[in-house]
Amino acid sequence: MAELKEFFSGPRPVGDSAVPPIVFVMANAVSGLTVAATAAVAVAVALMGYRIARGRPAIYALGGVAGVGFAVFLALRSNQAEGYFLPGIVSSAGWAVVALTSAAVRRPAAVYTSWAVHRWPMEWYRRSDIRPAYTEVTLAWGLFFAVRAAIQYRLFDGGNVTALGLVKVATGTPAVIVMLIGTYLYGTWRLEKLGGPTADEYLAGAEPSGEHRKL
Repeated sequence: MAELKEFFSGPRPVGDSAVPPIVFVMANAVSGLTVAATAAVAVAVALMGYRIARGRPAIYALGGVAGVGFAVFLALRSNQAEGYFLPGIVSSAGWAVVALTSAAVRRPAAVYTSWAVHRWPMEWYRRSDIRPAYTEVTLAWGLFFAVRAAIQYRLFDGGNVTALGLVKVATGTPAVIVMLIGTYLYGTWRLEKLGGPTADEYLAGAEPSGEHRKL
């Protein structure tokens, strides 16, 4: 499962995004917004330094700090701790729109994420006995992002910072891993049911052999 492997071994470790919001929520509950903002930025900077020292690309480490810095800016600007979570809510809503729109116009986003990893021919993805699997996987991700955004926005609107932090972490890395595994298994099963050729068979001009297909 190349996409899941890439998720774990990518340039920015999966745990980095979970630590700053946890620190922010805990510090806010104990000492207030200013201390929470300072603590979140300090942790993000510490993680950046650690990752760079271990040879990770600086651009991704800096990107993590920039994201936390922007979230902290919004919280301080509004003088509301829940403002810290607004960028994540907007981001989830944006990904939901992208995924659902791409499926609606018959250019499912899952095709492009798979192509980025495997580099299989784009013509293969567009076959009528291949594309439905990628469309359905894309719809699943679109609904996931939409539900995540909706739940977090409801908590944001109610000013429930602690619950918002917990939901953000729970619907982050853990939920994404479950989604990656689930959509991979479903997509592989769906490709088999559709009966189209594998990418290798397509490249060789051969008829489908019925062998196990991978998303």
